[in-house]
Amino acid sequence: MSREDLTTIVSRALTDEDYRRKLLSDVEAALEGYDLSESERKVINNLSADAFDQLTMDLEERQSKSGFLGGISLMGGKDAVDASTVLDLLTKKYGGS
Repeated sequence: MSREDLTTIVSRALTDEDYRRKLLSDVEAALEGYDLSESERKVINNLSADAFDQLTMDLEERQSKSGFLGGISLMGGKDAVDASTVLDLLTKKYGGS
């Protein structure tokens, strides 16, 4: 269940500026109610505001190169991104498991 929660958290942070501010300023409060492993919490704790901007650009670049819209999407419409791509970027580029 925690991979789904991690995807939900990142999706919210990318699409909801108020939640992103809360996540960056009070991570424990923002993560309340989510079932995350210690390594997933580490990923979130290591993210900065700049990381979210970079993550957005990375996702857009990967999507434009592949032209693939995954069955599980982070955002709807033309910005849909495969959730495993998001988790891969988070863990490899921004820290974590």
